[in-house]
Amino acid sequence: MVKPSGISLLQLAGTLLLILVLAGLWRAFDLTSLDTNAIVTEVRSSGAFGPAALIALLIVQAVVAPLPSPPLLMAAGLVYGPLIGFCIGWVGLLLGASACFALARAFGRPFAERFVGPERLAAIDHAIGSRSGTSFLTVVSLRVTLPPAFDAVSYGCGLVRLPFHWFALATALGEVPKVASFTYLGAVAGNPPSWLTAWILLVPVAGLAVIWLMRRRYRRTA
Repeated sequence: MVKPSGISLLQLAGTLLLILVLAGLWRAFDLTSLDTNAIVTEVRSSGAFGPAALIALLIVQAVVAPLPSPPLLMAAGLVYGPLIGFCIGWVGLLLGASACFALARAFGRPFAERFVGPERLAAIDHAIGSRSGTSFLTVVSLRVTLPPAFDAVSYGCGLVRLPFHWFALATALGEVPKVASFTYLGAVAGNPPSWLTAWILLVPVAGLAVIWLMRRRYRRTA
């Protein structure tokens, strides 16, 4: 496979600095044993810095795959409600995915394989391919249909010829069902409105239908 184009030194320096800062947060919040109630307690004690702490923790768990994100997303919904919690989770996962992408593109496959198995990376290589049009739809589809592989997809995308802007847009769209579902579960204690429940149930189905139609249309015009 042709080596993908690199990232700028500024992007690399920013990513490494971010990882160093977030490593301190990992120690403070003890991500080795993720528990929603414990995270809620720590976030509430952080006061106004709670949203930033949650976003930072979501970035850490993405980079240190395969740490789970659902406890963090549920904590966001429980502490801040379904709408603000969703925004926090959406931003955190998008930044975390971008960090995985940048690290894989900067340090290559041996680095990515420290966090993701070679077989899974090879499967992602095959699924994504090298054409940005179909790759965009493929990444959106993987985000919607395979939430547990979220971090693996992020690392895998950094190893193929997929432009970052297509990767970021596909991630921003495809992560919506996952973030909405878990922040909703966290907010259930707050008695969310019925329209939100319907939205959570319908969005993944509607998203898959749109993806199918877009892929079909692209294949006809390709």
